[in-house]
Amino acid sequence: MDKYEKSVGRNATLIMGLTPDTVGLIPAGDVKRLKEMGDEINRRFSTPLAQTAGQKKSLTLNLGKKQPANYCIIQENIKNGERIRQYKVEAKVSGRWQTVCSGESVGHKRIEKFNPVEATELRLTVTQSIALPDIINFSVFDVK
Repeated sequence: MDKYEKSVGRNATLIMGLTPDTVGLIPAGDVKRLKEMGDEINRRFSTPLAQTAGQKKSLTLNLGKKQPANYCIIQENIKNGERIRQYKVEAKVSGRWQTVCSGESVGHKRIEKFNPVEATELRLTVTQSIALPDIINFSVFDVK
């Protein structure tokens, strides 16, 4: 999962380095591990606490009540190019906004892991961009 988060989660390709056997099949042990990895990706990221999208510099996720959170995913509509140059994500904890993570690019997908917080809202703010951000996914998760 560390390799997944540090490749796919940073707008890159995950190269698994798998080699078919002499009859052109991926060995059963490798297939089993790939399935386990896919299952873990789905377990972690298939059910967000909240999710939104929009063409603006700031998006807010209302969690409805205080909930634990420790990951977010941000995705741009890259058909329009990679526009975001800097961003920050804040969590509303005990009525006050606190920065939980920040970064310099998003692209297809950015997965951010941050220290667990008990928040009622999360806010993505694009602090620098080359055009109006086109965010197709801003979602938050509590991954255990």
